[in-house]
Amino acid sequence: MARAFAEEDAIPNDWRTRQPGLTIWLLVSVIRVPLLAFFYSIYYILPSFRQSSTWTYRQAFTTRLTKIAMTVIREVGFTQSLSLDAGKLGDRWVVMSPASADCYGGAFASDTIKPEAIGATWYPDPPLKASPQLVKNDDEEDDDKSLVVLSFHGSAFLWLTGQPDDSGFTADLLNTKLGAGARSLWVQYRLAGGNNPTPYPGPMQDTITAYLYLVQDLGISPSRIVLAGDSSGSTMAMALLRHLASFQDKAGHVLAELPPPRACLLFSPSVEYSYEGDSQAVNTDRNQSTDYCDGQMAAWGARAFAPPETVRLDDPYLSPSLHPFATPVPIFTQVGGAEILCDSVRRFVDAMRAVPGNRIEYLEVPDVPHDIYMMGHMLGWPEEQTKMMEAAAEFVRRV
Repeated sequence: MARAFAEEDAIPNDWRTRQPGLTIWLLVSVIRVPLLAFFYSIYYILPSFRQSSTWTYRQAFTTRLTKIAMTVIREVGFTQSLSLDAGKLGDRWVVMSPASADCYGGAFASDTIKPEAIGATWYPDPPLKASPQLVKNDDEEDDDKSLVVLSFHGSAFLWLTGQPDDSGFTADLLNTKLGAGARSLWVQYRLAGGNNPTPYPGPMQDTITAYLYLVQDLGISPSRIVLAGDSSGSTMAMALLRHLASFQDKAGHVLAELPPPRACLLFSPSVEYSYEGDSQAVNTDRNQSTDYCDGQMAAWGARAFAPPETVRLDDPYLSPSLHPFATPVPIFTQVGGAEILCDSVRRFVDAMRAVPGNRIEYLEVPDVPHDIYMMGHMLGWPEEQTKMMEAAAEFVRRV
């Protein structure tokens, strides 16, 4: 049965999240984590002791360390705060202002959460020609036909920024695979934690702000725009597609007049929060032993992002696997065969494929955990990371 809300106690709030408990637990972890690392450095020497017999020593060890680190983060309730300062990014950093209010209607409207200015990082650099203009029709001359990726990072709506420290490797690799001239804009959308916690629909509003920044402010044709998202970022990419589709029968509205984006790329997508918000279901998943994510972490993100007074976990915008819809945008979907989201992603693909007119391509990479799109070079699956991006790029070239 689909869960409507994450557990009430899903958000960390015990003695370890407050001082002096926080400091005490961090000191304990300084001792505990190296001891665990030492233990597993020996334990995984024998292949039969690893999470999967197909994994290398490095893959088993780094995946376990990642799981341990994420456990500590959850125990102390750490979330990330954001800033709109450019820092060392210079003109690669942009601040985008909200579009007109009528673009945020429907499911993205809220009496308490309003669109705000957000930041984003260009990879490798901003377009050379960026001047406001009406979007061109596909049959008009365009001096620049290169692809522009609008990317939404993952992290359960609790961490990361899309800036080089956390997303630079993946952004550069994806640009390279998409071909000469490809650029990507990684959005620093509002998070459900930190110094300005912004749950649903705030991050969804940010997808519209970023999309219309490309189309209206920079004059980039939607036919050149590729949406991309990993993990919770995929939730946002799918929400944007559904939101755009909801305006197609509203003649004269700016969103109705736009042609659709060229394609949408989903990597290890979070597309069934009615499952992810259920810690017991996640912890008993067949792939729990081979993934670095656990039920408590998934439920925390779900509860913070989708508080009960705001939205249900089985809402169409959070669980599109339960509410498939028609979209003219071709969708590439990748998932790891060893991750806890594998079965929910399969359900999503089957449901979306059943809608007449939808074009969905599915790639399941055997024996890899969650979000190798972002983590492959760190966890020991660089070849798989590269190959899945090559497959995604080939898909974009075909559509």
